[in-house]
Amino acid sequence: MTSWAHKHRPWGKALRSIRHAVEGLLQFLLLGTFWILPVDWAPNLGGWLTRQIGSRLPVSRRAMDHLAIAFPEMPQDERRRIVAGMWENLGRMVAEYPHLGAIADPASGRMEVIGAKRLDALRDQGRPFIIISAHMANFELMPISAYKHGHNLTVVSRPVNNPIIQRILLFFRQRPTGDWGKIPKGVSGARQAVNLLRQGQNLGVLVDQRVSQGVPLPLFGRPARTNLGIARLALEHGVDIFPAHLERLGGARFRLTVEDPVERPSLGDSQAEAKAMMIQVNKVLERWIRHRPEDWLWLHRRWDRP
Repeated sequence: MTSWAHKHRPWGKALRSIRHAVEGLLQFLLLGTFWILPVDWAPNLGGWLTRQIGSRLPVSRRAMDHLAIAFPEMPQDERRRIVAGMWENLGRMVAEYPHLGAIADPASGRMEVIGAKRLDALRDQGRPFIIISAHMANFELMPISAYKHGHNLTVVSRPVNNPIIQRILLFFRQRPTGDWGKIPKGVSGARQAVNLLRQGQNLGVLVDQRVSQGVPLPLFGRPARTNLGIARLALEHGVDIFPAHLERLGGARFRLTVEDPVERPSLGDSQAEAKAMMIQVNKVLERWIRHRPEDWLWLHRRWDRP
């Protein structure tokens, strides 16, 4: 088997390259179509398409299962409504890619920002901070909105597997800001994050995904593997963690709320303190999700399988 795979490796690489090219072309045509549409028309079309298609896909079963974990008393019809709303939000988000800069522009009036003064004070003092958020509404707007309001924000992100699609997405992400800061997930990214904080740069992280090496901490009453790395960074470097809640208000309009920093407990043990901070973070995530459940991406495997 190994010799066959080695012998046919060039064919495998060629087929993968062809698949990447086809997928990249389709992505280019899709986003190109949304690009030429007005900023309100594009997400309306994208949201309508995914609402019709997404709920019929087998993967929606996973979203329904996750809703049953978070809201066990919720009727099935309500869960189906939330899943349909999740797909609509996802379609709107894709269609908004070419318009990220226009939406995040303060002059557009499409983004209401609350609590930014908390970050302005730290910037004026030359102190870095960490922003945490979730896969809610259109989370791609976060670093662009920060840039538009005079803050640097290097984000931790995982590139998509198709390098052509990755370049297309980066083009639309970087158009409003230039080459925005980004670091990969993993050990290399953790080292870069430490260096950034030491240099006075700010860090942005989405903290709502399952981490296989994470510590089980409660989320909606059930253990969910949670990464303690962000809390450890904050504790070791004396940096505040600010939750930032992004809500879709309707169409291509949003509200971004920078909340009070997560409390740093003094327990005399760094591991216990990191756990206590991330328990607070999970409670923040619960509050956001309960407030607008259709804004969250329920497709992630957040909990271990029973």
